[in-house]
Amino acid sequence: MKIRPRHWRIVSQSAFLIIFLGLFFSLSVSRVPGALASAMLALDPLSAVSTGLADWTVPRWSWIGLLVLMVTAVLGRVFCGWLCPLGTLQHLVSWIAGPNKRKRAKINRYRPYFALKYIVLVVLLGLAALGSNHTGWLDPIPLLHRAFAAGIRPLWQGTAVPAGWIAFAMLAAILLLSAWMPRFFCRVLCPLGALLGLFARLAPIRIRRLEDSCTGCTLCVLPCQGADEPLGEHRVSECHVCLNCLEVCSEKSLFYRMAGPGDVASPMPDLDVGRRRFLLTAAATAAVAPVLQVAGGGFEGSTHDAIRPPGALDEEAFLSRCITCGACSASCPTGVIASDFGKTGINGLFTPVLNMRHGWCEPSCIRCGEVCPTSALRLLAPESKQTIGEPAEVTIGTAFMDRGRCLPWAMNTPCIVCEEMCPTSPKAIEFETINTQDRNGDPLTLQRPIVIPELCTGCGLCENRCPVGGQAAIRVSSVGESRDPRNQMLQRVIG
Repeated sequence: MKIRPRHWRIVSQSAFLIIFLGLFFSLSVSRVPGALASAMLALDPLSAVSTGLADWTVPRWSWIGLLVLMVTAVLGRVFCGWLCPLGTLQHLVSWIAGPNKRKRAKINRYRPYFALKYIVLVVLLGLAALGSNHTGWLDPIPLLHRAFAAGIRPLWQGTAVPAGWIAFAMLAAILLLSAWMPRFFCRVLCPLGALLGLFARLAPIRIRRLEDSCTGCTLCVLPCQGADEPLGEHRVSECHVCLNCLEVCSEKSLFYRMAGPGDVASPMPDLDVGRRRFLLTAAATAAVAPVLQVAGGGFEGSTHDAIRPPGALDEEAFLSRCITCGACSASCPTGVIASDFGKTGINGLFTPVLNMRHGWCEPSCIRCGEVCPTSALRLLAPESKQTIGEPAEVTIGTAFMDRGRCLPWAMNTPCIVCEEMCPTSPKAIEFETINTQDRNGDPLTLQRPIVIPELCTGCGLCENRCPVGGQAAIRVSSVGESRDPRNQMLQRVIG
């Protein structure tokens, strides 16, 4: 069998999909360096651009994504056709369950509404420039990563949350739409595809057509994954460089190369985004951005009620860098990190928060900071999280006792679980011993737990192991977190 360019593309797609899955599952393997485990996220150029606009930095390994833009400016959207794992999954679904040839002839042509992805890109980059970085909502690599981290992985852990179901539903919808129209998401909504499409317009290496031998048979349109229509005005910004058209051309009139003799120098069509639409979109984005930031208080209370993972930057900087990829939750050995839905409002949708009923923050673990691709979570030294002889350098909150639910305080029932579980040294929970009587009048000695706030790190082990069903009798609040000097136990009252 003759090896064709399409075969090399399939090998590349399969390899990068396997690499993506392998790296995802290696997030929780401490022996794998964190930078390696999140390498696929670092390849995403949209994350680098959005974080650069949001806080004028390109953190850690995100600069690698900028190299993808440089390659795109030479070879076209090879990332979409050869590397992107979400694109590969869509390609696979459309191959298995997609439309037949007759339907493809109608569906597979370019449509003006495909320009919607450029509007999405303008909105997301505009919001990022105004301090609300939400590109991770629709950026394909973080989106797929989040679907696995928040939607699929928690299923076998029994820790599924609403945000996880939404993330999984988004992935399922994208794949189902691919069964109707090949790569519907890539064509219509993908902001990364839009960004790469802009750079692809510069590419000297692209699909070229020989005018003398081309008969206009339209066979090249049927297998096209991007609706770039190489038959007429080649829409290089829509071309995924899948190279399917080269193989089906019976006259061998199509080539992927630099301009050569006999090639048609057809004009590149303009993007279907007019100046008026662009300006209206930019203006609307500028108006919506402050609303999103004000809505950051959430549906359940203040954003300060949300407990962020250790090493999180202050809230404003954290939200400008977090791409909601879910790498931190996938790497957490106890499953305490979850994607948020509602607690931190629209501005914090899908960002990581800690749910102490699902797990606890292991005092010696710094894995989430190791795998964070944008340094929204700083890399910490393990000892900085621990209270050993003196208060910890990094705290994520403080435990508070609900005496109305605590067994020794509310029901004269002996229980010392929280004190036993407390990992600090000295312990952040001590006892108040009292002599009382049970309901039968018999003498009873009780040890009632009291929290020592200056020793508490907010790890949540006490809340996780509290035997009281439902809402625990001891719960961690973000009050006292070291990342925000304003969110402290005692605040000065200005009268």
